[in-house]
Formats: sequence, structure tokens, C-alpha cells
Amino acid sequence: MRRPIRELAVATPFVLSKAAVFGLFIAVPFVYTFVLTFQRGSILSGLRFTGLDNYRTIFADTLFRDSLRNTLLFMSISTPVTLIVAGSVGLLLASKLRGMVIHRTLIYLPSLLSVVATGLIWKVLIDPEQGPLHLLMRRVFGLEIPWLTDGTTAIVFLALITAWSGCGFYGLVFMAGFNSIPGDLLEAARIDGASTWQVLTRIKLPLIQPVIQVVLALVTINAVQVFDLVFIMTNGGPGTATYTAMWYVYQNAFNGGSVAYAATMSVILLGITAIISAAFLGRRAAVDQ
Repeated sequence: MRRPIRELAVATPFVLSKAAVFGLFIAVPFVYTFVLTFQRGSILSGLRFTGLDNYRTIFADTLFRDSLRNTLLFMSISTPVTLIVAGSVGLLLASKLRGMVIHRTLIYLPSLLSVVATGLIWKVLIDPEQGPLHLLMRRVFGLEIPWLTDGTTAIVFLALITAWSGCGFYGLVFMAGFNSIPGDLLEAARIDGASTWQVLTRIKLPLIQPVIQVVLALVTINAVQVFDLVFIMTNGGPGTATYTAMWYVYQNAFNGGSVAYAATMSVILLGITAIISAAFLGRRAAVDQ
């Protein structure tokens, strides 16, 4: 009996320290966010309990609905593009070609850039006066693209940048999935006369279904929470065309809005994210069974 007690005594300080950090930086802010949703006012001037007023207001808020629609548009573009591009990259990286180590490094480099660096790089590339990409599209293809001055173009462009910056990381995830497929199984399929397309669609993709679902969940959740790229490149403009849900939360929390109202929107976004995660994880569990 003495040994378990001694081990418990040694482990307790380490467990308590972890629990204290979790409680201070995660559990307490999480609970306080829910408490804020039932209040009005500011933290400095004082808060008062108002019940469900924030929820009633938010469901009548047209700008919040617009931000959700913009987020949905962003997600509907970035998610499939990321899946297709990252899956193709992963398939290429899993092949046994010369110099693949160098290619893997180069493809992963965009994922190492911070979002701030990514946004600034692309802003330089599309600068209307001296941007290399803008000048290329104008002089070679005769296209004058309103990269960030047209609402639809701006949200599509931000989604494509997000897909570009994430394809390296997700490509490596797909590569790991493809490399986990037994080589004997692929060789047997080729001996039986299966084409490259049949091997891909009938063997490889079904076998990496769990990988696809995990990547799909991660990409979708990141799309719902997009904020930093909007902050760097558009500030929600032109007008409110790139007002995503998280950008609207930020505006209310730090730019003269209500912290309690921002907390209410955060809780609603948490619910949306939880539903998406549950859908993907539930589907994966069903597949595993």
C-alpha cells in the first residue's frame, strides 16, 4: 500500500499544476463566455443580466446573417479545393520519384508561413500598380481582376489563398495515408489488370476514408473560424463582403461593440462547429463499425 501512496504523492503536484493551468486558461474563460451571453453592457462600466435578449437580437441581426453567408461561401470554396489539391499533392508525394524529399520540403514551405506573412505576400503580388501577378494577368491575358475590390472576387480569392497555404500540411497527411496502404494489395490489383484510375478510385481512396474525413473536418472547422487572413487583407471589405463570422465577433468585442454580444456569437459558432465535428466523427465511427 505504501508504494501507490508514495507514487500518488509524487504525481499529485504535477497533476494539480496541469489542472490549474487548464482551469485558469480554458475552463474559466469557457464558462465565463456562457455567462456573458446573458448580460449586457461592458466589462469596464458594468454588466447587467438581460436573460435571452442577446440571442433574440442576434437572430434578427442581418449583418450576422450576412457574415454567416460569407463564411459559408468561403467554406464551400476552400474545403473542396483544399481536399482536391491536397489529395493530389499527397498522391504525388507518395510516389517513388527522384528528388521527392526536396519536393516534399518545397510543397510544405507555404504551411510554415504565418498567416500575416502569407497575407502580406499575396497583397504585394496583386498590387494594382506593381504586383507581379496583377501585371501578368493584365499584360499577358488582358484581364483586369478586381482582387480585393469586388466582394465576390475577394471572398473567392481569400478562400483560394487559404487552400494554397494549407495544401502542404494536408498533402503530407494524405501522403501518410497513401503510404499506409499495403503494397501487396496494389500489386495484386495491377496483376489482375486494374488501371491506374481503378486502383485510385476503388482501392486507395476507400482505404484512406478515415484520413479524408479527418482532413475534411479540420478544413471545414478552420473555414468556419477564418479571421486572420481577413484582418490582414481586407478588413471585412469591400463594404461587408468579406465579413466572416469571426471577423464580426472581433468587431463587436474590440471595435466599439458589446463584449457580451460577441460572446453570444462565439457560442453560436461553437455550436455550429460542434455540429460539424459531430457529423464527421459520427460518420467516421459508422464507417469503422
